[in-house]
Amino acid sequence: MRLGIFGIIAVAFLALEMVGIYRVAQDIGWAATLLWLLAAGIAGVAVIRRAGSGFLTGLLASAQAGQAPIAVVWSTGRRFLAGSLLIFPGIFSDLLGLLLLLWPGPRLPPPRPAERDHDIIEGEFRRED
Repeated sequence: MRLGIFGIIAVAFLALEMVGIYRVAQDIGWAATLLWLLAAGIAGVAVIRRAGSGFLTGLLASAQAGQAPIAVVWSTGRRFLAGSLLIFPGIFSDLLGLLLLLWPGPRLPPPRPAERDHDIIEGEFRRED
């Protein structure tokens, strides 16, 4: 059976997660560890829901502001990956997920307001002769 480099990394990560869960459970107890894993899974689902619901809104807002949408796609993808790592049971995946959530995103310049011609007064008029 041929695993390849990604298969070996995945198996090593799973083994590391199992050892990590066992070690933490030995230190803080099995009940607290299961509670932590359950809370992390619920938090992961909430992060994914929030990332999905704000994606289209952020994409439209960046398009209307004349900014590149890649920042919105990158931010949403990062939150989705963080939520997926929180759902995956394990200590190291939770730490990676939290790191992705806390990682500061790109600083975008504030959107510029549209330039207006100050000689034009908007409104309706009618000519009275």
